[in-house]
Amino acid sequence: MPLSVLLLSPLRKPSGNHSTVQRIRTHLESGNLVCQEWDPADFDNEDEFLRKLAEKNVDLIIALHAYKAGKFLSDKVPIPYIVIFGGTDVNQFYKDGDKLLKMSRTLVSARYIVAFSQEMWDKALIIWPHVDKSKLTIIKQGIQTRPSSLRLREYLVNQGHVTSSSVAGAAIFLFVGSIRPVKDPLFLVRTMAEWHRERTDILYVIIGPKHEEDYFTEFHEAIDREDGIIYLGEMSIEDTHACMRDSSVLVNTSESEGMAAVILESMDLGTPVMARRNGGNEALIQHNVTGFLFSTPQEFKEIANAFIKDTAVRREITQAAKAQILRDHSPKIERDAYHKLINDLKH
Repeated sequence: MPLSVLLLSPLRKPSGNHSTVQRIRTHLESGNLVCQEWDPADFDNEDEFLRKLAEKNVDLIIALHAYKAGKFLSDKVPIPYIVIFGGTDVNQFYKDGDKLLKMSRTLVSARYIVAFSQEMWDKALIIWPHVDKSKLTIIKQGIQTRPSSLRLREYLVNQGHVTSSSVAGAAIFLFVGSIRPVKDPLFLVRTMAEWHRERTDILYVIIGPKHEEDYFTEFHEAIDREDGIIYLGEMSIEDTHACMRDSSVLVNTSESEGMAAVILESMDLGTPVMARRNGGNEALIQHNVTGFLFSTPQEFKEIANAFIKDTAVRREITQAAKAQILRDHSPKIERDAYHKLINDLKH
C-alpha cells in the first residue's frame, strides 16, 4: 500500500499557502504517495481534528504553519508529523503567549521541522532555544510559474480602468498579496497617487483577496480617493503570474516576511522586484544586484524613478535574479528534500 500523507494547511485560493501545498503535493505524488488536504479552519477544536484523523487512512502529516496548522498537533497525534514554519510563526505569532505555547507543544512532538531559509532557522532557534536541532532542516521553496494567456494592459483597458493610449507606455507597479495589515498594501498608495498626478503614465495595480473585513474597508476608502491606483481583487494564480510577467516592477511592502513566494515568482518571470526592508526580504534580495530594497515611500520613489528609465540596469537585475532562482530554488531540489524526509521517517 502506498503511504498516505495529509497536507494540513490554510487552503484559501489563491494564496502563497495554497501554492506551496500544491507544489509539495505534486512532489509527493511523483513518488507514488497518496495525498489529501485538510484546512485547519474546518475544525473547531483539537478533539474534532483527532476524531477525523482516527477515521481516515493517514500515515503521515505535513503541516504548513506551526500555529495555523500545528495548533492541533501534539503528542496526542498517533502518527508522525512534519511542521513547516510560516513567516508569521517566527515574525508575529510567537509574541502572543497562547500561540507561543501551542507552537511550542507542536514542535516538541514534531519529527522534523522545516524552515524555508537560514534567516527563519536563526529566528526559530532564538524563540525556541531548546528545540532539538537535529529535527530542524532548511528546504528552500522551489519555484514554478505558469502564466495564463491574460495580457495585463489589455485587461486594464477591457475592465475600464484605463484607455489604450494611456496604458501603452505606462510604467505599471504591481502589488500582489492579501489585503491585511502585515502586507501593508497602503504603504505606498499616497506616494504612488502623488506620482501619478505628476506623471499619468505611472500606475499602481493591486491584486489580492480580502482577508480582514475592517481593514478591507479602510483599504477601499483609501484607494477610492486616489487616481492611478487600481485594485483588481482576487485572481487565479495563473492570471496573477501573467500580470506579474507584464508589469514593469513587482512591489512588496510587507512589514514582515518569511520567504515571499511572490518575490521568487517575479524573479523567475523576469520582472524586477522592489521590496520593503525586512528580514525575509533582505534574505532574498541583494540590493542593486538581484532587486531593490527600500525603507520609506520617499526612498522607494527615488530608486524607482531612476530605475525605470535604465534598461541596462533592468536587464542586469533580472538576469541576476533569474540566476538566483535557478541556483537556489530548483523544484527538483525541493522535491528530493521532502522525499528524503519521508524516507527517513520510514526507518
